[in-house]
Amino acid sequence: MSVHPNRRRFFFSLFLVLIPFAGVAFSRAADKPSGSPATAAEAAKVIDLSTLPLAAGAEKPPIRRIAGLTYQAPGTVKKAYEFHRKQLLERKWKELPGGYASDQSSNGAFARDGFTLSLMVFLSGKADEAYVTIMNHGNVKLDKLPLPAGAKPLYAGPASAMFVAETPVKETAEACKKLLLAEGWQPYGAAGDTHFFKKNAVALSAFITTAPAQGGKTSIQYGTSLMSVDLPAPAETLQLKYSDAPTQLSFDSAATQQEIVDFYRKTLGRSGWKATADAPIKIDFRHELIFRNPGKDLLTLEMSEVEGKSRVLLKYQTAAEVAEIGRLAKAELARRNAEADKPLPKLTVAIPSEATEIERSKNRLEFKLPAGKAKAVVESWRKQFGKDGWKETVAAMEDVAGSISFDKGDRHLALIYSDTGFLPAEITLQATGVEFERAAEKQ
Repeated sequence: MSVHPNRRRFFFSLFLVLIPFAGVAFSRAADKPSGSPATAAEAAKVIDLSTLPLAAGAEKPPIRRIAGLTYQAPGTVKKAYEFHRKQLLERKWKELPGGYASDQSSNGAFARDGFTLSLMVFLSGKADEAYVTIMNHGNVKLDKLPLPAGAKPLYAGPASAMFVAETPVKETAEACKKLLLAEGWQPYGAAGDTHFFKKNAVALSAFITTAPAQGGKTSIQYGTSLMSVDLPAPAETLQLKYSDAPTQLSFDSAATQQEIVDFYRKTLGRSGWKATADAPIKIDFRHELIFRNPGKDLLTLEMSEVEGKSRVLLKYQTAAEVAEIGRLAKAELARRNAEADKPLPKLTVAIPSEATEIERSKNRLEFKLPAGKAKAVVESWRKQFGKDGWKETVAAMEDVAGSISFDKGDRHLALIYSDTGFLPAEITLQATGVEFERAAEKQ
């Protein structure tokens, strides 16, 4: 059993968390219901999934965030699931009923201090390798969220809850939105019949549609997920999408770019973020403005105009990620400088005695030959380069013209010739990563 890429993206995308445990109705919600939805910092005090130890032998880099962890673990599904189950129980997380286990997949839910985690393990598609995902769904008790008058529960669990209302879909959706806004939930985009809201670092999905097998009634399904970073958005947006890995927010807006900048200066300023410039910097077709917080984390605000609207991307990077990017950039610059100081390897190419109009530099060689002579020279070079370890990657040869590419490690040769038979033939040899030595002019 292999895991389709689209299914994997389900684990990373906040907004696809509508039914984290499809087909499983949990009998009770998380213990110790808390008050206000948590901030990312409050959630991290309970558990920070970016620091959770992995199963032994994991080689590929995991996708780590405060709110989520995804990686591939060697061994069976059962082995990987039991490793993290034991790990959570030792950290005083309580396993909730309603989990599922098989050789192909296992899932379960755990609760502590009002928070709920989901643990899901699938076969990765490779022998003896499991695909592990742990998600924090926040600390909101779903069966306590506001509902229109007369709505009745079908089930309520730690990660999703479903209710049935007598009113039509549109009327029910408007009522739910009004009630959620009254309780301080902020609009956070929509996709079809699903509306998203945010309060602190907890995102809420409200999927409202015609209830299946309920005589035309309307179903209301609530689901929550913790955001690793609280990325704010204006109230009126189009096509808003939040991603936890990488951590970013994108949307379109009818607001001007200046209005977008003003919104983020004001909103982010309340949390200690400060812009590093007085105005956005124009880079190609977009404008960018960078914000930093006291912890040296970074937010990059990118804006461009598309069909009369402002297209916005807000990207988050931790101080550690920024430092690592800087370290890698410095290392690459040092490597390039070191390579630039090294003399390039030499390549000796024999130039025919009949060659005229010779133009020669360290990495380029051009000359002309009497008509009909080019192909023989090219064939001679091909044999020479082959003996010297060059590999042909592209070859297109005709009597009147042709081109051949050669590679040797990170070095490259491009050979081009033309020979019509009645005009002087022309040959060009271009080199990358190697220099031509002064060639002996003989054939």
